[in-house]
Amino acid sequence: MNKKIVIVGGGTAGWMTAAYLAKYYGSENITVVESSSIPKIGVGESVTPHVKDFFDEIGINENDWMAETGAVHKYANKFVDWCGNNDYQYFSFNYTTPTSNFYKDIPGNRFKEDFTDTTTQPRSIDELSNFCLDKTYDRFDQYFCPQFHYMEKNVSPYKDNQVVLNQAYSYAHHINAELAGNYIKTKIASDVTNIIADVVNVNIEENNITSIDLNDGSTLTADWFIDCSGFSRVLVNAMQWERKVYDTPIDSAWVCQTDYENPSEEMVNYTQSIAEPYGWRFNIGLYHRMGNGYCYSSKHISDDDAKQHFLTKIKNPRAEPRLIKWTPERLKTFAEGNCIAVGLSCGFVEPLEANALYTIITSVRRLKTVLESLDYDLYNEKMAHTIDDIADFILVHYTLSPRTDTNFWTDMQEIGKKKNHSSLVVDKIYDEKNSMNGAATGYTMFPDYMWAQLAAHWNIEFNVRNKSSDADKTLAKMHFDFNNNKHKYIASLCENNYTWLKNNIFENVPSNEWPSKNG
Repeated sequence: MNKKIVIVGGGTAGWMTAAYLAKYYGSENITVVESSSIPKIGVGESVTPHVKDFFDEIGINENDWMAETGAVHKYANKFVDWCGNNDYQYFSFNYTTPTSNFYKDIPGNRFKEDFTDTTTQPRSIDELSNFCLDKTYDRFDQYFCPQFHYMEKNVSPYKDNQVVLNQAYSYAHHINAELAGNYIKTKIASDVTNIIADVVNVNIEENNITSIDLNDGSTLTADWFIDCSGFSRVLVNAMQWERKVYDTPIDSAWVCQTDYENPSEEMVNYTQSIAEPYGWRFNIGLYHRMGNGYCYSSKHISDDDAKQHFLTKIKNPRAEPRLIKWTPERLKTFAEGNCIAVGLSCGFVEPLEANALYTIITSVRRLKTVLESLDYDLYNEKMAHTIDDIADFILVHYTLSPRTDTNFWTDMQEIGKKKNHSSLVVDKIYDEKNSMNGAATGYTMFPDYMWAQLAAHWNIEFNVRNKSSDADKTLAKMHFDFNNNKHKYIASLCENNYTWLKNNIFENVPSNEWPSKNG
């Protein structure tokens, strides 16, 4: 493709877009306009396995980018106190399912499906659902989440540098998004033209951008203009695209970086999402520091009161907490004329469930379809479904919670009753766009088994398409018990998470001496 492309916005979205397009089309016709005045959030981000997939696709070695960006492994999200009784549950990116490998020698074996085989996936989700409904186990995460024991012991699931969690999508990362963007810029996209300037005017004719004027006095023309400017939406605002606003309650956050006192204990291998009286709080450990935030509803608590509450929950802050405000919303149009929105420019709900970088990646990967086939409708359809699904998935965390300790939580319950969110969860499980095939083709971040985990967590009962026989359940229980005992034993042999990272990724440099400590 010999088209000139201008990307407005640097940061993670801009440089991921530039690197991806450069891989497939070359860098000579790509320009990134990067503002020096846009503030960086700089807290650290919990991400999904899609980030590793993306880096693999553009040719970046995992250990290399981890070492350069202070990234660490993440094996699940740990939700704490969402029921109001000091409960916790791990929600993983995959689940253990009966496979032919385990049952290959059993006559009449019906468990032929594999998690990665989308053609047989429905049988697997039914099996999971059966066990959730029957309450075969006290806690589903210990049996369905193969990472459970490694997180409980805070150890790295690597033996002899080989990960023992060999399923697809078994882990993700905590990553410094700003450092990741800089790494891509210098290592992968260095041949891309980079202009440091602000856009002062967007020139539009007949629903197409003809050029943009910069504050250095220059004017840029292009065949395609891509908006990677995040909340600023420099091009989108000029195009006057309409928005859809969500009723998700969280619209504010206090964020702060903190130092470790004891990294071997505090550098955990999961994201912590801790329910609070008026929202939730996150702890995201990078190698060299913690990222912390209190995400809350400004309708239920003042910014000052939220800040004071947040300060009681953190230790060793590097600076005063910073306030971030946003409107939970998405665009109604994501591609039109010669303008395409990517990443946060498309929309943002809130930080729960680590969705920000996923939105960047899924929109970047869809760019090729738009640029090559001009299929705007499919891009717009998939982006709308993806962000709407994220909004639904996030909202039910609040509306199905039994907490009643503040008006925030009781208000959320009322929303859940009015919208019949218990039925919504069930509908999502069996929505074809939420199948594994739907996830693979870019419709959703949350495949059906993740909705099934929510159903199990909130004790939602529903009709299973294919109920298992007692014999099938017995065989499946053998599988789950075997895997639970296997991983419990292996976890007892593994190294502490921080120790393994220090020795194998960060060249024996302690976290407090890492070169990019201030990142």
